Amino acid sequence: MKYAVLSDIHGNHPALLKVLEDAKHRNIDHFILAGDYCLSGAWPDDCIQTVSGIPQKMIIRGNEEKYLENLAGKDQSSWTDGQMQISYWCYRNISPEHLEYLLSLPQTAEFEINGTRIHVAHSSDHFLGEYEFPRFGPGPIAERYASMRVTPKLLSRDIRGILDNDPYFSEKVHELEDGVYIFGHSHVQWSYKVSDRDILLVNPGSCGLPLDAVEDSVPYTILTVTDEGKAEAEEIRIPFAKEEYVERLKQTSQYEQAHVWSKLITQELLTAREHVTFFLQFAEEYANMKNDSRRPFSLETWEEAYAEWESRHPH
Repeated sequence: MKYAVLSDIHGNHPALLKVLEDAKHRNIDHFILAGDYCLSGAWPDDCIQTVSGIPQKMIIRGNEEKYLENLAGKDQSSWTDGQMQISYWCYRNISPEHLEYLLSLPQTAEFEINGTRIHVAHSSDHFLGEYEFPRFGPGPIAERYASMRVTPKLLSRDIRGILDNDPYFSEKVHELEDGVYIFGHSHVQWSYKVSDRDILLVNPGSCGLPLDAVEDSVPYTILTVTDEGKAEAEEIRIPFAKEEYVERLKQTSQYEQAHVWSKLITQELLTAREHVTFFLQFAEEYANMKNDSRRPFSLETWEEAYAEWESRHPH
């Protein structure tokens, strides 16, 4: 049995279609989807319509779905800050039916394939605690590789080197029962098979907004479970015309109405490296400098901070 495993689509409908097309060419028609279908790309409704229409799937929600849930039923006249513009735009551009579908999805899932237990959650925190992000999440990846050219082979080797030599990771992973553990959230593709146990960890990365420093493609993972219940992961990278996607994004109302977020996101996509977290840290410093204590950041402070940030980080 083969499953295409994908996560963190983030409104990037063209990339989602590329993944589905590639899976079809490989005769894969079963899917596991690990959350975050909206926010960032300008086609949230298309993404939800597409994933909801996949006939054979196991699907859960992610943290971005929680942001939308928190906006449901709120007074939209108060949505005047700058920081949350991307969430406001996304909420307003999803049909009520699709929003209801998203919010009906479970937080986690468990099922069996050929006797092997499959566990699905949006973040590895659910299984490993706060392990992944401080060591090789998108922030550390961006700092470690800077402008260095990164290949999937190099990334896999470096992450495996961290995992192989970390006693804390070994302790945490051996607390798990045998089975396959699937998660996303970090936007960094990796997988790890424990040598002395039947435990396989799978992060397919983000097919919509990869932040693993591999610039020329978008990822997903194929999970194979044999008739005997042995599980293996194959990491796939698909060429994707990122510049063309960015030009399409620039023509949307999202780019106009949430332009700071949209500009940050386009830089993340083009470089495959984290930008938002670093900008949020800068915006906090900027707001404190001008004695602005409003959070979320006011529109004025948000845009001023970005203008200063952009002058210091020219593209």
